[in-house]
Amino acid sequence: MLLVINGSPKPHGNLQRMLEKIAQDSGQGYELVNLAKLKISPCLGCVKCAEKQRCIQPDDMAPLYDKIEAADALIVGGVIYFGHPNAFTHTFLERLFPLRHLHPSTIGKLAAAVCVGGDEAEAGVREISYHLSSYFNYNVVGSVFFNSATPPCFICGYGTTCQYGGPARWMTPDEFANFTEITPEMSQKFEDHPEVVKACETLSQGLREAIANLAR
Repeated sequence: MLLVINGSPKPHGNLQRMLEKIAQDSGQGYELVNLAKLKISPCLGCVKCAEKQRCIQPDDMAPLYDKIEAADALIVGGVIYFGHPNAFTHTFLERLFPLRHLHPSTIGKLAAAVCVGGDEAEAGVREISYHLSSYFNYNVVGSVFFNSATPPCFICGYGTTCQYGGPARWMTPDEFANFTEITPEMSQKFEDHPEVVKACETLSQGLREAIANLAR
């Protein structure tokens, strides 16, 4: 079974669809966890989790620990805000802390990272992969990223006039002066990018083979 973590607060966005494709194509059963629907607090740094390898905070992270330990693989997906995986995703990663004390329960377990962002998604999967492999000894099978080039400015209502938004930053003054309309085709879908679709399929295959090897 795959435990699939969706850090995007946007239902059925690029990240969720990528995660679902990867999980479905792997041929494994899976559970999708939408972090935006849960109440998970930041780590308190109290280290009271050391003895029992469980956090003392009575929130929605508590039931996830058993699922994380039981899963054949953990897939963590995040969206990029200000150059890093967003708070939903980072808080989840932070709260994995109880699992690394004394005899870490995640040593050698399989994982994968997926990120969507304007133009910084590749750095995001590196950050997630490093967190899982370095701090929790996961065997990261692979990662997939999609630079959607779709800033919040396209839905805020002021993208064509705001002098501080993405379009104003990446366009020349003349281009921005002529930027008067935000059209639907500007919001890119990963399905329209064959290289991203192929990367998802490759990761699915890698997860399937890695899980099969563990079962031998």
